[in-house]
Amino acid sequence: MRNDQRVDHVKDEIFDIFMSMEQEEHEQKKKSEALKQLQARRGIEKHFERKKLVEDIDEYGSFDEGSH
Repeated sequence: MRNDQRVDHVKDEIFDIFMSMEQEEHEQKKKSEALKQLQARRGIEKHFERKKLVEDIDEYGSFDEGSH
């Protein structure tokens, strides 16, 4: 292998490593973003579940008071 070929080979390897690192970083960001969205969605669902539960309890309480 000539010296120029070796340099080109090393350049190619460095470029491949760089691209691999970039791809891994991109995938990690996607996973992190998806997790944030899931946590936000779950927080919203939990909020509305609590709100509905409070409304149901209040409704049951007023129903129970009317039956006595």
